[in-house]
Amino acid sequence: MRVRSILLAALMILVTFSPLVAAGLDEKTQQSESISFIDHQIENLNDLMPRISTATGGRAACSTVQTDAGSAGDAGNTSTTAKDLGTDPNNGPTGVTGCVDANDKEDMYKVTTTAGKDVDVELVVPANMDFDLYLVDSTKTTFYSWSEYNDPLEKVSTGGTNLSGVATSFYIWINAYTGDGQYTLRVWTNNTPPRPDMTISGVEVPAKAQAGDTVDVNYTVENLGNTSTGAFEVHFAISTDQILGFGDTVLDHVENEADLASNGSRYTQTQITIPANTTNGSYYWLVIADGYDNITEQNDSNNEGWSAIQTTLGKDCLDLIGGPQNDAGLGADAPNEAVNASDMGSNVTATYTGCIDGADPFDYFNFDVPSGYYFEVSLTGEDASSDIDLYIHDSNGSEVDLGFTSSYPETASTKLTNWEGVGDTYTLNVSHYSGVSNYTLDVWTNQSIPAPDYHFDEVTSGTSSNAGDGFNVDVVLNNSGTIDGNSTVELKSFLSVNFGLDWYDHEIGSTTVNGIPMGTTTSVTIPSTIPIDIVPGSYNLYVVVDQDKLVVERNDDNNEMRRNGIITIDTAETSCSTQNDAGMGSDAGSSAGNEMDLGQYTDAEYRGCIDNNDLADYYKFTVASGETIDLVLVDPPEGAVNLALFASDGTEVASDPGLFEDSELSSADTPYDGVAGTYTVMVNRSTTFWEDGGNGTYRLLLGLPEKYVAPFSCSGYSDTGTGTDAGTGFSNPMIIGTNPVVEGQACLGGTDEVDAFQFSLDSGNNLNVNLSMEPTSGFTSELFDIDGNLVSDWDGSSWTTLNNEMYEGQDGTFVLVVNSEGDEGYYNLSIATNPPAPADLAVSNVSCGADMVSNEELYYSFDIHNLRGPVLGDFSWTIELLDSEGQHIVDIDSATQNTYAIYGQLILGRSSSIYLDSETLTGVYSCQVMVNMDAMVFEEDMTNNIAMGENFTIQNEAELWANDIDRDGYNTTDVGDGIIDDCPESWGESWGDRSGCADLDGDGWSNLNDFAPLDESQWEDVDEDGFGDNSTGFEGDQCPGVYGITGGEGGDGCPEAFVDTDGDGIADSADQCDDTPSGVAVDADGCEVDTDGDGVADSQDNCPATPTGESVDLFGCKIDDGSTGSGGDGSGNGGDGNGDDSGDGNGDGNVNDDTKSGDNFIEDNMMMIAAAVGGIILLLIITILFVRGGGDDSKDDMFANAAFNDPMMSVGGVDPTITAEQLSYEQQLAAAGYNPQQARQYADQHFRPWLNQ
Repeated sequence: MRVRSILLAALMILVTFSPLVAAGLDEKTQQSESISFIDHQIENLNDLMPRISTATGGRAACSTVQTDAGSAGDAGNTSTTAKDLGTDPNNGPTGVTGCVDANDKEDMYKVTTTAGKDVDVELVVPANMDFDLYLVDSTKTTFYSWSEYNDPLEKVSTGGTNLSGVATSFYIWINAYTGDGQYTLRVWTNNTPPRPDMTISGVEVPAKAQAGDTVDVNYTVENLGNTSTGAFEVHFAISTDQILGFGDTVLDHVENEADLASNGSRYTQTQITIPANTTNGSYYWLVIADGYDNITEQNDSNNEGWSAIQTTLGKDCLDLIGGPQNDAGLGADAPNEAVNASDMGSNVTATYTGCIDGADPFDYFNFDVPSGYYFEVSLTGEDASSDIDLYIHDSNGSEVDLGFTSSYPETASTKLTNWEGVGDTYTLNVSHYSGVSNYTLDVWTNQSIPAPDYHFDEVTSGTSSNAGDGFNVDVVLNNSGTIDGNSTVELKSFLSVNFGLDWYDHEIGSTTVNGIPMGTTTSVTIPSTIPIDIVPGSYNLYVVVDQDKLVVERNDDNNEMRRNGIITIDTAETSCSTQNDAGMGSDAGSSAGNEMDLGQYTDAEYRGCIDNNDLADYYKFTVASGETIDLVLVDPPEGAVNLALFASDGTEVASDPGLFEDSELSSADTPYDGVAGTYTVMVNRSTTFWEDGGNGTYRLLLGLPEKYVAPFSCSGYSDTGTGTDAGTGFSNPMIIGTNPVVEGQACLGGTDEVDAFQFSLDSGNNLNVNLSMEPTSGFTSELFDIDGNLVSDWDGSSWTTLNNEMYEGQDGTFVLVVNSEGDEGYYNLSIATNPPAPADLAVSNVSCGADMVSNEELYYSFDIHNLRGPVLGDFSWTIELLDSEGQHIVDIDSATQNTYAIYGQLILGRSSSIYLDSETLTGVYSCQVMVNMDAMVFEEDMTNNIAMGENFTIQNEAELWANDIDRDGYNTTDVGDGIIDDCPESWGESWGDRSGCADLDGDGWSNLNDFAPLDESQWEDVDEDGFGDNSTGFEGDQCPGVYGITGGEGGDGCPEAFVDTDGDGIADSADQCDDTPSGVAVDADGCEVDTDGDGVADSQDNCPATPTGESVDLFGCKIDDGSTGSGGDGSGNGGDGNGDDSGDGNGDGNVNDDTKSGDNFIEDNMMMIAAAVGGIILLLIITILFVRGGGDDSKDDMFANAAFNDPMMSVGGVDPTITAEQLSYEQQLAAAGYNPQQARQYADQHFRPWLNQ
């Protein structure tokens, strides 16, 4: 086991007083594994460290007003209060005086030196006293020189220290080790004489050797001083670290060095024998010039030189393995530096082996740990005498955990550290401290399971109480785990005589709380009661959370906390006024043969008393075969006892001195375990100097007894501290009062079968009722209102009106009845009045916004209620607009208002509107209403102080109309739907003929093209007959697409009825020859056809094929003018063409100028007819134009031109199915204003009906 120097010193003192041996303590606290409590340079090999103590006498020998160093006042014990002796002081041999005693154990003096000076100091100590003298720095942690064992004259000097010849300041420290009195301090300042200054460097040693070997050790010695050294000695030591201290080995070998000149150096080679009894291990070599200070030097602190490497004594890793190292299966030694650590992989759970010795001090490995996991390692050394340690560092080099005990296994983990669950690359350092050993390294990477972690931040209570009284213990419970606590957890309070908690200490109270969220704390009161049978005196108060381990926690080792300071119960005992050991009415004997007989060994608790006049109590009992004796002795609160067990033959079976704790012993693991017989128990008052035996009652527990119970009685008991017994029933309760505060213990048993308490509430106050009983108690309880109705949610142990919908804040009177049910015992009752519940302002019914365009009016409404206690004063509210990311856009409305409201009252119903900023961006928005966010009104619960409205969309106005200049809903440019605003700069809603143009009657047709711009039932007249095409609209066209008239065939807008009297297919209205014989072909005018155009109808033409231009007679035949003919026959058909029109055939063939031939006549008639027809058509067109005022001029011209230009105006047809009658009819329709397509379509209905079948 490793120990620090100061602990060894303390142990040496303790060993002189006690045969006890302390073991198993691990004292290392840092990686270097050794801490010097007083950091000073070793002066020589005779002084490995100074002796520091403050065991002055009890008296105060110094006067109240001291005059240390000849001036008023005490020389303080710190650098800031030290008296200043000045620069380069000289007061010897007279010196100055000072004083130290029990109240003033230390004095300090400041000294300042100039360059080239040394200071010598002497301390003259009073006779039979032990004062120590030191030269130190301002913190008293660096010791330059000291003298401790040379009383009555202690001497120190700066000579030979690093203060020698240096301009500096330092302090003289006088410490009263034992005794007190006046001292004399003498100080001389002298010129520093020339002195050598020896240093050692370059120490060379073997890497391996065996105990008893002679090895080569080489070094370089230098003289840095200003004069030669003379002959001097060099000494040697070996150490497991590079600090010379107790336990290290100073070797017998001495190297005699010759004189070394100033600034000279020498390389020395020597051979040294290692002692044969040296323990195997790894050692550094220390070479010390002038180790016993035989030569005065400028500086004695630099005489040492350490080897850079260790020498391994005994086997090293190569010896153990028998070949090259194979750490962790790497095939070689693991790296000795963190930067070169071997990468062992990710999420590793494995077992590795390796070896380590002094020449191989470190093995470094890297492990990748995923997020949500933790890393654990355990190392066991094959050689139990070796010491190998573990260190875990994160990727930044921060130390996470370490394992450096003095025994195996060494363990380290990221669990329960700030690194638990943190994914990182962790470096594991397997570090050599001493010895040589193979090791086994177990590594686990485990998932970090979220769990709460309960512990106490604070525990407070009163400082005193009395047996039987109620006693509140207040704690602050913290959950530092990784998840919220979801289940209830139990808190308990205990009283213990000594430090630490054990099963036999007094449990005085308990309560439960709901699990608390992680990272939070909660304040809890544990209602407690001081046991009526407790031994009076001083106790430690402990609290424990989840003692029974019912909640899975990350760490169960931090569930306990002790209150700072003691609790005093009643008045402590100062003596045994009446002896009643083991309840037998007398004092137990104090010697063998006078034991008090306890009878057969059984589970039981006995009590006895010791004081200055009764130093021991002896008891005996009989044990049956096979029984194991277990004993516990609990100290008196104001005393200390120890315990021993003896067999009947006087042999000690077991004992426990119980130093600063209770005593426990057992016959288990002894030769007497299970051996029948009579045994003696010795209870002795402690008499050691470090533990005062004191006085008072102790507790002796045999086995595992039930809790000690004193004889029970409720006689004269003051229930809950009221001074009397509580009432006897519902009709006869104890009246506690209105808004009461009651706490204490009550009693039931014997004739006291019922306790009843009546209490009331008003002014909105609330009530907490807590009733606690022993777990084994048979007591029952009921809680009634004043009308005798049971309070349904009373659970027999606790009830509160807070958060109770029926009772919170309501006035009322209640009666609590506790029934003994034949049992007896105590219960604790707490009735506490709490102020009215805090207000609880809540927002509800939020209605705000709808899909809209920026710059439109936004309507909103909401309600604010007070759900709980009264609110009187100002509160503030705000409604704000949030974007889809929850970012604040604008405050819609806000105010600060004054109100008074209690449970459930509406304190604000708000309904209003605002216009949104036209610059509001397009997006999804919502409204958030907040009330009392500045906490002007105190609330416990503010989770309902914020409420959100439904999401709605706002379309930015400018963005909406960016492609719609006139904002009529029709885009200026095509966006892919093929719809473009035909009137982009003027608002309109037309859609039929054009998009986005003015439409007065809203029928979809723009005013420009609307047949009836003020009639929403008509918008188009395709056949331009003056009747709208919507047949169901005003004056609707019953034959749309066909020109018609009022009252036409089929209705308005249809053509007139077809009448043909002579049956020639030409309507009478157009028939110029209305009596044409049946079957005769007619032309468009209803007159007979003249095929050859000779002016004679075909029905009368005997020569139907007369060539054009020939003159014909009445029968259509060519007239002969007689010039070539033979003369006529009178028929008019002959002749030579020179007839005289007489028809007699005797003409001369000459015609007069003023007389037309038959051909010319017919031609003239045809031209006249054509002119007449054309005039008629022109007249009809003009008439139509004047009659139709709603038509478009350009269209009228178009239809008129079509009428003139259409080939159907000709008498001939190109379709053989079209008869002359149909052509004639179509010409009539064209003359009436129909275009050719309309005329053909309508005529087909009459003449070619099969086309529509």
